[in-house]
Amino acid sequence: MTTPQLTDRERDFLQALSGTSKSTLSLIPGLGQAIAGWDAYNRSSFERNLKKIITHLQNKVENLESLLSAEWIKSEEGQQFSRKVFDCAFDTQLEDKQELFINVLINGIIDKGLSYLEKLKFTDILRNLSLPAIMVLADIHKLIQDDHSPSVFNPDTIAETLGSKYDPHLVEASIDELRSQGVFSDVEGYDKGKNGEYHAKSRYGDRLCYTKFTLRLVTFITEKDRN
Repeated sequence: MTTPQLTDRERDFLQALSGTSKSTLSLIPGLGQAIAGWDAYNRSSFERNLKKIITHLQNKVENLESLLSAEWIKSEEGQQFSRKVFDCAFDTQLEDKQELFINVLINGIIDKGLSYLEKLKFTDILRNLSLPAIMVLADIHKLIQDDHSPSVFNPDTIAETLGSKYDPHLVEASIDELRSQGVFSDVEGYDKGKNGEYHAKSRYGDRLCYTKFTLRLVTFITEKDRN
């Protein structure tokens, strides 16, 4: 089968669409106004996000200069982490989680107990989770912390427990989402052997575990009382 050849006209239009000549596209009636409007929208979105980010930082940190002068944030790892978080915070598609990303930035700079890889992983998990899943996670965290539910739980039971607040199917879908991102596991934990190898303690199958990894994630995205 021979590959169909583009005409000169089609080739020219394809080149225009490649992004090399926005000015050429702007000459098309109607499209030029759309491009100008899109540019203006992007500028206004950036300015709005920037103002919100600064407000969140000012509300959460008493001394911004002290926070941003921390030694770790000046390191290569700190710089990469900071850029990663701000890429998320400025993303208009993630605007409903912007305050959580600012929590991540602050906690990532201040908390020295977490490894660099966990900081990156928790940032990625937050980026990928929907807001409903995060809200369900917060409620499950509260149930666990209040000892109203064991750390090993049945998703159906949680859906029934939170049914007065959410549609149970929404809870089920959120738990599936959380599990797919590694927030919950059917393994409670791992024991380290004498030779350094790890073995799963217990595997629960249809039940899930709120693990120490889960707790570290929740703590990392939560605003802390610095007092």
